[in-house]
Amino acid sequence: MIKRLIFRIVMMLAIAAGIMSYIASINGIDIRRFVPTFERPQLPNFTLPAMPDLKLPTADDEAPPATISKVYKWRGDDDIWHFSETLPEGVTPAQVIFLNSETNVIQGRPPSDTVSTDSAPVNEPPATPPQNQPVNLNPYSKQAIDKLLNDARGVQDIMDQRSRDLEQAIQSQ
Repeated sequence: MIKRLIFRIVMMLAIAAGIMSYIASINGIDIRRFVPTFERPQLPNFTLPAMPDLKLPTADDEAPPATISKVYKWRGDDDIWHFSETLPEGVTPAQVIFLNSETNVIQGRPPSDTVSTDSAPVNEPPATPPQNQPVNLNPYSKQAIDKLLNDARGVQDIMDQRSRDLEQAIQSQ
């Protein structure tokens, strides 16, 4: 009940304000002069600090020395393999591994020669690449969209092949 009363009062005030502004405009009174004007504040000018000169490494520079870590491998009482840089007392290591920080520890998967494609590409690329390919291809052109879709399908095919290879490797263990 009170909500209805407040709503009616607000609506009547809005209607009265509209009627008064209409009557004022008929009589030639500009009501915008009664409305306060707001000016945008002036923002300070910021200057960015100067960037220091960074020396990027080149082939001529000496590389920092590689660190070599010694890792022990042993089988615990629960028949689980453990790895640590410190060997617990009374444990004989099954293997001592020296790790160089400059080398890749995980061996990569050999590249596959073929990639199977389950889906047909939108537009087959020509057998020979065009000689005069534009430098800046419009990203909204049909050619750019087709190229993007074909590239995405190629990436999807590669990821599917890797997934199948991983599943095969896991099942063969």
